Amino acid sequence: MTRSLALLLSVAVLGCGGSLSSGSPPGVAPMPEISAAVRALRVRVLEDMAFGANGDRDSRFNEQMKAAVQAELGHAGLTVLHGQDEKPDIDVRLEIRVTAGVYLVHGHVTLTAQSDDTAVAIAVTPDEFHRAGEFPLIAAEKAVQALLHSPGLAEFAEKKNPRLAAVRNERHPASTETKPSPEILAGAKEHFNQGNRHFELGHFQEALGEFEAAYMAVPDPAFLFNIAQCHRKMGHDKEAVGFYKSYLRNAPNAPNRADVQKRIQELESGKHN
Repeated sequence: MTRSLALLLSVAVLGCGGSLSSGSPPGVAPMPEISAAVRALRVRVLEDMAFGANGDRDSRFNEQMKAAVQAELGHAGLTVLHGQDEKPDIDVRLEIRVTAGVYLVHGHVTLTAQSDDTAVAIAVTPDEFHRAGEFPLIAAEKAVQALLHSPGLAEFAEKKNPRLAAVRNERHPASTETKPSPEILAGAKEHFNQGNRHFELGHFQEALGEFEAAYMAVPDPAFLFNIAQCHRKMGHDKEAVGFYKSYLRNAPNAPNRADVQKRIQELESGKHN
């Protein structure tokens, strides 16, 4: 970890910082092939989705978005389950935030992969304008690709399918983690700073978006804590607990571990402010 990255993340843990990615930062190489372990996952897109929209939109928009996400997951080679009869390896929760006009839609979507109500990975599309009929297809493709290439989901899939992980390691025995470029670090820090400003003003939804973007640029566990803080402030207890648990799972030696565990207990018991 570079010194600049370490400094950035040490600040993120103290505030409500978080992260959210707005597309591929400068210098990012093309996405590699989806791993066999990820493609072996059985997924289900949850019926319970968060949908926020302004303007004159098609009443079927949210269902179109969900269908597009399901289709992209299937195209990527994953088994997509429907209904409640079978238990998936991963549940995918869809959040949509858009402003609709007569012909154009502007906004972003968030995909959260979770196992046993604990967040494993998140992916967020950039805020973009697209024709109303094209928005679900374009946003779904970007979000699903980002989710399936996320380090968190890869780690979960390899633990779930160790045999497939072993095959990958045999093919790439000398593979090493790529360090973020200075441009990516600068972008993540800017998202973090913007998020903190929104948070201090009480703009928790806007802060969440910035913090998620930072995590997509620099997927360090510290940002998961900041995302959980924002969900807690908005009264999203279930989401907050999921991200707090994901933070602790990915940062087992976190200095604020006891405080986070106490917060989780309060949220799960309903005894919190």
